[in-house]
Amino acid sequence: MISCSEQQRTACSIGGAYTALAIEKVLPVLHAGPGCIQNAGAVIANLNGAQRGVSYVNSIIPSTNFCDKDVVFGASGRLHKLVQKSLEYYKTDMLMLVDGCSSEIVGDDIEEVASDFADSPIPVLWAKLPGFKGNNIWGHSQVLNSIADQYLKKLPKREINPKQVNVFGIVPYYDTFWMGDMEELEKTLTAIGLEPNIIYGRGKGIEAVKKIPQGAFNLVLSPWTDLEFAGHLQDIFGTPFFHYPCLPVGPTETAKFIRELAEFANLDRINAEAYIRREEERYYFYIFNSVGQFLGGPQTPKRFYINSSAAAAVSLTRFLVNDYGKTPVKVYITDDVPPAYQEGIIRSLRDINSGDAEDFDIVFTNDGGLCVTEMEKEAFKYRKVSFFGTCWDQLFANNHGLPFVAVSAPSGDVISCTASRFGYNGALSFLRDMCRDMSQKVLGSGIVAKLVEEQPADH
Repeated sequence: MISCSEQQRTACSIGGAYTALAIEKVLPVLHAGPGCIQNAGAVIANLNGAQRGVSYVNSIIPSTNFCDKDVVFGASGRLHKLVQKSLEYYKTDMLMLVDGCSSEIVGDDIEEVASDFADSPIPVLWAKLPGFKGNNIWGHSQVLNSIADQYLKKLPKREINPKQVNVFGIVPYYDTFWMGDMEELEKTLTAIGLEPNIIYGRGKGIEAVKKIPQGAFNLVLSPWTDLEFAGHLQDIFGTPFFHYPCLPVGPTETAKFIRELAEFANLDRINAEAYIRREEERYYFYIFNSVGQFLGGPQTPKRFYINSSAAAAVSLTRFLVNDYGKTPVKVYITDDVPPAYQEGIIRSLRDINSGDAEDFDIVFTNDGGLCVTEMEKEAFKYRKVSFFGTCWDQLFANNHGLPFVAVSAPSGDVISCTASRFGYNGALSFLRDMCRDMSQKVLGSGIVAKLVEEQPADH
């Protein structure tokens, strides 16, 4: 039987170029077909929170626009000239040469071209990202490995900063709210006594990249992404890493994360507990004064489906079960998780405070449409559920009147800005979105829950 996957939820590996774009003033130079970066960006940037490059929009990224003639004769010479002109005309701190399928198949060697610029005052790195090798998450890891192997290894050795923690695990652009998550995470880590070093986003850039080797440890916040890279940094620089299996959402998970991190990093426990207490008091103030009527009412669905990346699935399942007693029906994970990591993700999903922890199914699939195909069999008219997925799933949820929030790429018609899913504020943001949709579909009142997200003056 012939089958096919539908509803694209990851980009091809050239989408890894967006990891370079997430680092301020790092410029990808593409040796790929015309439109490759735009096609990747549609899934993980443009239609995923209306995102653009930190320093450069994708429409001005230099490209050789590899064409039919180049398939026959090659285009290494044109790439060499493109790099020369890019160094001349662009204000940049680093160039990252990236190739695609066609140029990789015909054997154009971007590594050789990059080596021609070894004496350039602006570093010229390379990352081979043919689409037949993997998706954008694989491409993301290749870009990070290129930075470590081709740039960081060559830097003079620096003294270790005992308070510095390098933050990984969040995949920029692919994780819709990565900018807001990074900002909230930076505030939290600083408040408990650490000096977070984040290489992505506004005001970071190459100076933050240079500091990676002097970190006391690396923090990986994800079920599986960047774990291999953290191990690679440990091999190169001897830097240990602390792995937490999800981006914490809500009071239960965030407090657990802070306590485990404080123990690992030998932080001041009194200060950490004081921070947890302050944030929990603030969080529950807004819960009791804003959304209690929505979350506890008989109209509120108690069961839910998730059709998303592993990162979103683990974070939200643990939050919805541990903090609000919801029950997962089935969890579909669509980001092509390598088999070696799947068992760990299953354990993380079942590590919840519920007697029904063993009663829901977990499906790893590349077919994003499988979830709604199976949900069609449910009698939703009499048994409501909530649904969390991507913009591909929104029409199904609307047609069946199911409360829905887009939690994974592509998220569709949302604006990411400073929105976050991390921690206490991230939970309030998520609940606001969930209650808004639920009030329209389930309660029918048109009332929109209002959650105040501004930081107090003394926060």
